[in-house]
Amino acid sequence: MIKMENTKASKRNKILYILFKSFTYDLLFYYTLETMFLTLVKGFSFSQVFLITSLDLFFVVLLAIPLNFIFKKVSILNRLRIGTLAFIGYLLVFLLTNNIYVLCCLVVLKSIGNLAISVNTTSLLDVIIGSDKEDSSKLEGRATAVWWVLEAVSAVAAGYFFQINPYISYYICIGLLGLAFIVTFFFKISKEENYIKPPEKQFKSEKAASLLSKYKKLVIVIVVLAFAFWGGAEVFGSSAKTFIQDIGTSSMVIGWVYFGIKVFTAGANVISHRIESKLGWKFLPVVIGLFLASVLLMGLTYFVDISFYAKLIILSLVIFMMYVTRNPYRLNIKSTMTYFFDGRDLERVFSYYFIAENLGGAIFALLASLIIDELNLGWAILICFIIIFAIVVPALVFYVKYLNQMNRDKIKAEQNKAQQSEFPTEIDLPKVLADEEIKDE
Repeated sequence: MIKMENTKASKRNKILYILFKSFTYDLLFYYTLETMFLTLVKGFSFSQVFLITSLDLFFVVLLAIPLNFIFKKVSILNRLRIGTLAFIGYLLVFLLTNNIYVLCCLVVLKSIGNLAISVNTTSLLDVIIGSDKEDSSKLEGRATAVWWVLEAVSAVAAGYFFQINPYISYYICIGLLGLAFIVTFFFKISKEENYIKPPEKQFKSEKAASLLSKYKKLVIVIVVLAFAFWGGAEVFGSSAKTFIQDIGTSSMVIGWVYFGIKVFTAGANVISHRIESKLGWKFLPVVIGLFLASVLLMGLTYFVDISFYAKLIILSLVIFMMYVTRNPYRLNIKSTMTYFFDGRDLERVFSYYFIAENLGGAIFALLASLIIDELNLGWAILICFIIIFAIVVPALVFYVKYLNQMNRDKIKAEQNKAQQSEFPTEIDLPKVLADEEIKDE
């Protein structure tokens, strides 16, 4: 009877997790027309939109450590509730104020929501699944797949709603976050599981203590790539949305463009691991190369005098390439970190990576904002491209070099360890026993 109840609770938690993740993985209905809403409805300039993005990412970096300290005393579900309420609070300010200074100050609520939900949905998943890691990946895949479907549909719906009333999409977004908040009260989780236990104190071995120092160069390169590439990706994504609006595209057309891009991206992400397995170490340079090529094309297109439809097609291809390449890059980098590090070392490397991503996005968004004020969007794209290209290419060369060297070192170390083992294997065991019998005779 108890086992049956546990099975029902587990099934219920999995369904609720899919619902919560689908509503909060990224804000549905919000991002597709965010720039259009802020410029056409609120009257902000493009540079002010980039400034808001920059401050959002800066707050994420500044709040990461203090929020982590505060959340240690708060249950997992309460952290998620705080996150959803922070998002709702920001959206209310987003809708009600026309004052850029008020919005810039209260964007901190959005940063709190991002931190609380992005970190603690993983903790919630661990509690629900327990030790079944295979089930964990399946459940995460289902939740992400549902989100992709909802995100694609919301892109089209937002375009139509904008024509009727620009506020409708954001009312729906607030409603979905409200549902996510309610969902958190229906999870069946024990009080002990609802709190993250502090790690048990362990004596560090010399090997564990030297792990970060041993792979120090790789960590530095990963952090530099996170800062420049992912930070730049945040800015270029916003630039593409601004550019496609700037050429006079209607909200409905933008909605359909993003619908098609997100549907194709979902399919491309499914087969990306097959391509990665074939390309090996060449995969990351190819992914980054395609992304940077699409950014350069976007920047040059801004200055070329061609028809609206030609620019729309080019921008659609650029945005598609950005979406297709960003996720595989992140998965590749994270798999590298997981391969070489574990335990607390892995946590530290992930934290460096997370801070570098947001810091890079904040700095490049601020830079783009200043350039747009002085020049225009096209120059902002090209200048940021040149800076990021100059940082990413050398970092990528060193990344591949260190990765190859470390793989060779790791394989060699494992081979030496196997050769130096004094314990006989199962295959050698009969021979050892036979030798012992001869000695006894």
